[in-house]
Amino acid sequence: MTLYPTLLWLYAVMVTVVLGSGVYESLVVHPAWSRKPPESFVEFGSARMNIGGFWAPVTPLFVLSGLAAWLVAVSAGSPPVPLTVSVACAVAVVVWTLVYFRPRIAFFLGAGGGDNPAERLRSEARRWVSLNWIRVALTAVSWWGAVRSVAAHG
Repeated sequence: MTLYPTLLWLYAVMVTVVLGSGVYESLVVHPAWSRKPPESFVEFGSARMNIGGFWAPVTPLFVLSGLAAWLVAVSAGSPPVPLTVSVACAVAVVVWTLVYFRPRIAFFLGAGGGDNPAERLRSEARRWVSLNWIRVALTAVSWWGAVRSVAAHG
């Protein structure tokens, strides 16, 4: 079964990239746009950073490589528990991103927060940043499961 180790390694690489990028964004990028809404939304939005240009190809590769490795493991018998936990966290991260994080950040940076009062925007930005740390933690669990599965597979 040579497909499984290849997919497992691809997934481990992708989850490592996602975790590292997520931590970097949380420590460097998010403080920049969330420091003083709505002014910081407008300033950051006009900086012309193409964050989505990075995440658009990386996110599907991350979750699909995990699902593919898990499905191959299922077809061969029983998938390892760490891989199952890892892929469940990866799917949760991507779904949460698509349902909450992506639409909110598009509103913050694309629309500059609209006509909402500054205090409300500050509160929403703080909530977004706080919830993002949970998303990073879920990605860390996903990374742990992928690495553990690679190590166990030999």
